[in-house]
Amino acid sequence: MNIQEIIKEKPYLQSPLEFYERIRNFTDECKRQKKTIQLDSDMELIDIVLKNFSMTFQIPYESILFLKEEILKSGINPIKEPTTLWSFPLHTEGLSKEEIERILFIISKPFFVFLNKNEMESFMETGKCPVCGIDSSLAMISINNEKIMICPLCENMGSFFRIGCPYCFNKDSTKIEILLDEEEVRAELCLECNTYIKSFRETHFIKYKDPFLIDIVSLPLDIVVQKRGYIRRGPNIIGIKMIN
Repeated sequence: MNIQEIIKEKPYLQSPLEFYERIRNFTDECKRQKKTIQLDSDMELIDIVLKNFSMTFQIPYESILFLKEEILKSGINPIKEPTTLWSFPLHTEGLSKEEIERILFIISKPFFVFLNKNEMESFMETGKCPVCGIDSSLAMISINNEKIMICPLCENMGSFFRIGCPYCFNKDSTKIEILLDEEEVRAELCLECNTYIKSFRETHFIKYKDPFLIDIVSLPLDIVVQKRGYIRRGPNIIGIKMIN
């Protein structure tokens, strides 16, 4: 099911769906070039990421080239530690702090994906992604009834307790409430720490073939749950936790 078909069904989601598609194309092209282009050094990955960001979001490359220079001068290494980009002192006129944070989140995503070795790493120990260390608020329930957490940054997928909150490790089913949307995407509300994750059945994955797309399509569920006062700790693929 492609993006335009979904937009026809759900025109109220046009903006986040189109933004999602850009991020997906940006990440996929960075991955493709990393595999196909002969690189003399890892630092050339910065060029790949920034050039693709420029093309995907139609921003003149010259206007973001300073980022590479500042990264090199600062001594941070986004290839080995992508989280360093989040605290990068980017000052751009006309952009709010939230917009700058989202730009840095998007630019960092390919670097996190580069870290992922495509081997399922379990979330059991800390509830966080074991590859990049961030919270995830999205899970798939497999055909075998296992819960598989999905990281929005490095895209690692790993097992977690079938009944349980990845934030406070509450495993008491009487303290976890379930809400369903029209497509049976679930919001699992933890009554202990007032947070939630979303989960969907593997059979639902067959329809969309992309867990992050399911997350975007089910944004109305986030709105309902957040209006009830529950907190989403892990961002979606477009870098949003709170839905206004």
